[in-house]
Amino acid sequence: MNTPRNVIAIDRVPVSSLLGYKRTGVNKVKIDANTSWQSLPVKVPARLTINDKIDNGVRIYTAQLVFRSCEELTDLERWVYRCKTANGKYYLIGTDKRPYPVGTVTSNHPDNMTDNQLSEVTVTYTSCNQIPYIL
Repeated sequence: MNTPRNVIAIDRVPVSSLLGYKRTGVNKVKIDANTSWQSLPVKVPARLTINDKIDNGVRIYTAQLVFRSCEELTDLERWVYRCKTANGKYYLIGTDKRPYPVGTVTSNHPDNMTDNQLSEVTVTYTSCNQIPYIL
């Protein structure tokens, strides 16, 4: 039976504050429980897309996280993101080393008062390692 994999919560921490990052498997990591995650106000569900491709004989993994928020998120440099899915798993987008996730914000100013006015944030992360679960 398939369980829902919708992203229902997103947290972030500056890369300099990511504590105890340790890869324990191909797609698993451990993070220190004392890491101070900042919860983001997002419209649920958010979208997380993970894909891979082979480029010059090297497998490259890309994660794209897209969410809407009522707050202006202007500081998007050097953050690591934790995405909680409806089935209880946490994905880690980014590490404390380069390359860091890259975030962009799109501010919506619609011509109709009933249209979406939330800012859309897109975070893209590319790595030679699989996008891991947090244990």
